[in-house]
Amino acid sequence: MNPSYQLIKNQPFNMVIYCSGKCGGTTLFQTFYSGKNIVNPYFNPIHIHTNEIFKNCCKAGLLPFEKNENPPDIYELIDKEKPVWIIDSYRDPIDRKISSYFQNYFHNLKYFNVPENLSIEEEVDFFHLHIFHEIEDYESMGEVLKHYGIDKLEYHYKYWIGKKDNITFIRLKFSHIYEWDKILSELLDYDIILKKENLSIDKDYYKKYQIFKKIYYNRYN
Repeated sequence: MNPSYQLIKNQPFNMVIYCSGKCGGTTLFQTFYSGKNIVNPYFNPIHIHTNEIFKNCCKAGLLPFEKNENPPDIYELIDKEKPVWIIDSYRDPIDRKISSYFQNYFHNLKYFNVPENLSIEEEVDFFHLHIFHEIEDYESMGEVLKHYGIDKLEYHYKYWIGKKDNITFIRLKFSHIYEWDKILSELLDYDIILKKENLSIDKDYYKKYQIFKKIYYNRYN
């Protein structure tokens, strides 16, 4: 079971990885989850994509709450007194969609009825015409800022940051994922050790993924 589900009862949360799919949320969650047990017992994290997805999981009994037809918003479970961090990561939408396609590659070949024996160039064209616009592209941080009535975060070169009441909002750049430990260590004033999880570079498809992405950017960006 995903450890993020196992921590639901340990509320209120002071660390919410409120991250869209394929944007490094698993890496962020595992970093603070391992920290909770080993390095930083101060952090009590949860990882969600959107408030709606969180509530639907509760309704279906997929989280270790008792099954609840009227679950709370995630915002009701966030600590109201102690410092809280809500962290997201921005990833280039094209890169994110290609990564999502390759995440479950063989399943997606069947799901999207990709013709067999295509060259990689032909597969790129098929992806662009028939698949690209079918892959989700929601932005998690957008609904967070709207909920808290925040227009925008303060831009820094490798991240955005903002604060309201006891909550600090951090939006990292996925393109700087290998620097997240340094960035977060400075922002949180803790020695953060990044626990990299579910990265494309570690997958069997990585070589083809890189070629595919290069062709796509050359043709359609």
